[in-house]
Amino acid sequence: MMNLKKICLLFTILLHSSVVLGQKKAEADSLSIDNNGKKHLFVGVDLFAPALSFFSDKKGMNAYVSFRIKGRWTGVAEFGYEKNIYDDIGWNVEGKGFSIGAGVNYMITNMDTDNGEGFYIGGRLMYSPFIQTVRSYPLTSIDGDGKLQVIGYGSLPSANVGSGWAELLGGAKVQLGKTPFYLDIMVRPKVQLFSQKQDGIDNLVIPGYGKDRGAFQISFFWGVSYRIF
Repeated sequence: MMNLKKICLLFTILLHSSVVLGQKKAEADSLSIDNNGKKHLFVGVDLFAPALSFFSDKKGMNAYVSFRIKGRWTGVAEFGYEKNIYDDIGWNVEGKGFSIGAGVNYMITNMDTDNGEGFYIGGRLMYSPFIQTVRSYPLTSIDGDGKLQVIGYGSLPSANVGSGWAELLGGAKVQLGKTPFYLDIMVRPKVQLFSQKQDGIDNLVIPGYGKDRGAFQISFFWGVSYRIF
């Protein structure tokens, strides 16, 4: 029977061999992707936002440009325009303006390294400089019973404000037949990082981010992209 020292030595040799083989396989896969994968350039547009405009106050569009940097990594620049209204509990606020941002995607699977298909995860840093118009907001006071009551409504002129946020996303890109067109689907949880406010009032409508007072939002991107090369 082997003693403990021999068992430990054998285990160490097997572990070392597994690590070396795993590293060689990872290097080979990486080289395969780097050497055989093409430097794709995509331009994509969101179809979900324009479709939603028929059923809500939200009007706008979103688009992106992506370029494969190296291996499974893709750099992405995004831009959009949105106009929306927050109308609730005495507040009526309109926000309209642009959103811009940049980030990266990492391909989890490559169905085909030559055509850019696959499932991916990614991240974005986004910013929206926009115009906010507070058409109505409640004026409150404390009554004789110590309860908060609305005594009237005020308004504020249009002002330039802004908000920034971070996003994590998961998505998929699927080629439509043998054409250069692709179906793009993304789920995008968002966390607000900062806001430039008007008279201390929360930005209730942020183009590209969403509306309401929450620091967390989630949106969907459902659209098509075109592979330029």
